[in-house]
Amino acid sequence: MDVGESYEKAAVRELAEELGVRVPVRFLFKLLYREGASPIWLGVHEAVVPQTLAPDPGEIDWQGWLTVAELREVVDRWCFVPGGREALRRYLESGFGSGAG
Repeated sequence: MDVGESYEKAAVRELAEELGVRVPVRFLFKLLYREGASPIWLGVHEAVVPQTLAPDPGEIDWQGWLTVAELREVVDRWCFVPGGREALRRYLESGFGSGAG
C-alpha cells in the first residue's frame, strides 16, 4: 500500500500491476499477522475476473486455477507469502469461498 491509499485501491492497483486486469474488488476482512520479522496487516478482498489474466513475470512466479478442495489440499505444502496461509485459511473457514469450486 502507498501512504494514504485504501486497502481497496491498493488491491485494484496490485491486480492491474501483477495480473494485468482492472476489476473492482470487495473488501472481506483485515488480518494482523504477527509472525516473522514484524507484525503486518493484510486486507483480504474478493474479485470476479471475467477476462484472461496477463501475469507480469517480474511479479508472478506461477499462476493457475484451483478448486476449493485443491486449495485445502495444498495450503500446508506450498510456499505462501507471509500471512498468506493464515489469510487463506480464514477465507475458506468463513465460507466466503464456498461457491468457488
